[in-house]
This record gives sequence, structure tokens and C-alpha cells, in this order.
Amino acid sequence: MRFLYNAPAILHNKALIIGDTHFGMEDRLRQEGIFDEEFSERIFIRIKELLAETRAEKLIILGDVKERITALDPRTADILAKLSLLCELIIVRGNHDGGIEGCAAKIVPSDGFVHGRLGLVHGHGWPSKECMAAEYLVSAHQHPQLSLVDRSGRRHGEPVWMLATPDAKNIAAHYKEFNKKIRLVLMPAFNPLVGASFTAAGARMGPLLSNNLFKMDAASVYRLDGTLLGELKNIKG
Repeated sequence: MRFLYNAPAILHNKALIIGDTHFGMEDRLRQEGIFDEEFSERIFIRIKELLAETRAEKLIILGDVKERITALDPRTADILAKLSLLCELIIVRGNHDGGIEGCAAKIVPSDGFVHGRLGLVHGHGWPSKECMAAEYLVSAHQHPQLSLVDRSGRRHGEPVWMLATPDAKNIAAHYKEFNKKIRLVLMPAFNPLVGASFTAAGARMGPLLSNNLFKMDAASVYRLDGTLLGELKNIKG
């Protein structure tokens, strides 16, 4: 498993893995007075660049492919069709992915699937037992960011990776069998406008975190350039 430098993406077994693209966000932005009709296209171009740089044979998107929750909008359908011409396209269903059937991709249920050593899920539902038996569980959905203050005193959000160890006792309450050494990888959103400050005391989305299956307070936090910022519990956000 390789984390790509300065990109919210993983390369593993010839697959580029990303999450939370939220294609079709232009409609919501327009309602807020922001007119950028090429926003989704720029995300597509960045994915295309990463596919070329890594020579990946598969693109796996860990859910929330689109912004609209209940239907597949034409803009997203067009982008998925273009991506499917570049490589094999696999989508793990997210909570925004209603009506995505029929698009140019293989659709995997939200409990995920195993690719090599990785269990891949969106994160809004319970992972499959196969995913919990993997070496790493990679989840999107949380959009982790940290609120950082620069030298001028200005606060800004920055996407981060988080790696956490399991709480075997809590996991055992939900799974009869699992890898006791499994590690959780929280993936930052690929869409640069999606994210929320993630603090030790903050609310947790989805059953993985709300049921404390992993020790998030002690999670290691990394910037996209690979810099280790420390454990979450020691970072003020």
C-alpha cells in the first residue's frame, strides 16, 4: 500500500483508490452564489493525471461518487463513462450514491470488499466480515481535516490521513472473527471542498467510530505530504 505524495489517494495492487469525489457539486454551489461549471471536470482531470502517473489498471472509488443523494445526474454519469474508458472502474456504494445503478462501473455494496491486503468500505455502514479480517481497513466518509493556524494567525482546514489501531474488546461485541492486528485508515476526501475538522472530542460518523471499534484518540495523523503531526488527542483543532 502506497500513499501518493500530496494527493488523497492510495496505490495498491495496480489500483488507484480514492473516496468522496462528490461529482455534480456545481448545482449546490450555484445555489450559494458560486458559478463554476468546470469544477467536476477539474476533479476528473486530476484523477486522469494520477491514473497516468501511477499506470493503475483499476480505479476504486470508496463511495459518495456524486453530490446528489437520490439520483444519478447527467454530469456524474458522463464523468463515470469517461473514467470507465481509462481503466476498470469499481465503486463502493456510499450514502450519496442512490440511483447509481446502470452507470459505467461495477457497483459493490456498502459493506465493501477486499483488494489485496485492504478491506475497502465507504464507512457509513458496517464492514463485511471479510473486510474486518484484512490487514488494513480503508474507509472514506469522514472527510478528515485538521484546523491549522498559520504564522499570520489565520485558521484553515487541511485534509489529513488518520491511522488507528483496533479496540479488540469493542470489535468482538460485533464480530465473532476479525484480525486483531487490523489497522484503520481514514481517507481524506478527493473533492477539495468536502471536509470537516476532526478533533478528539468531535462527533463521529458511522458505526466504526460511533461504536469505538478503533482507538481514534491515539490515531496517528499525517499531512498529504507525509508529515507526521502526532496523535489526534494531542492536536488542538
